Amino acid sequence: MNLHPRSLLYIPATATRLLERAGQRGADAIVLDLEDAIAPAQKAQARAMLPAAIARLRGQVPVLVRINADPALRQADTGAALRAGCDGLIIPKAESAADIQGIAALADALGAGHMPLHAIVETPRALLRLAEIAQASPQLASLAFGGEDFATAMGMEPMPDTLALPAQAVAIAAVAAGLHPMGLAGPIGNYTDLADFAALARRSRALGMRGAACIHPAQLPALHAAFGASAQELHQARSIVQAYGLALARGQGAVAVDGRMVDAPIAERARRLLQDAGEHA
Repeated sequence: MNLHPRSLLYIPATATRLLERAGQRGADAIVLDLEDAIAPAQKAQARAMLPAAIARLRGQVPVLVRINADPALRQADTGAALRAGCDGLIIPKAESAADIQGIAALADALGAGHMPLHAIVETPRALLRLAEIAQASPQLASLAFGGEDFATAMGMEPMPDTLALPAQAVAIAAVAAGLHPMGLAGPIGNYTDLADFAALARRSRALGMRGAACIHPAQLPALHAAFGASAQELHQARSIVQAYGLALARGQGAVAVDGRMVDAPIAERARRLLQDAGEHA
């Protein structure tokens, strides 16, 4: 699957009606949730429904499974998700390298040592262990920030002003470890005021995030616009890369492009933008 998704659409594993069209909604990946969206009494049922849910979506869109953070459920969730043929595991409330390594070891024991893992930082304790968590396993593909749970743990409202610092810290730790940074510096549940949600996504992109999760298909266009690249941005990036390459060939380390001076870091950002869009720069 694409290890650099712009959007993850969360769906409860028990929501069979929502799964009927989930593969055509346009999300970069679907997340079948066994954790927060499932009531405690329904955990076993949700786990048992994974094979049918994944089979229904297979071939349409990559399917990840968010397992439970509760150690009493984690092993059974992981085994069920892997046997059902998921494309990756999401580890919520990761607080140490051991949390990641335990899931990686279990996946390896079940013959899925290649399985991409995606960890979510959701507590103050985890924030203080970011480097340890980000470097826990070569199977780790992304590091995400869970603003709702983080705000709850801190006893504060999940707003951009209160979550900007921890969100950016997660993004920095992810990039430093070569991981894909994901998350929003605010609540993900707002699917009625899409202008506000789009503004949150753009702010999160400015903090260093490169993708985020959502809980409603109506939120997907905002995520794709914020974390993708417009035709104008791609055109500008191509111009920068081409002009800078010609400048280097002439022995120059900087060049003017559309009234802006371009040097090595600006050219590198342009290259990365093109690479993220699937173009070879």
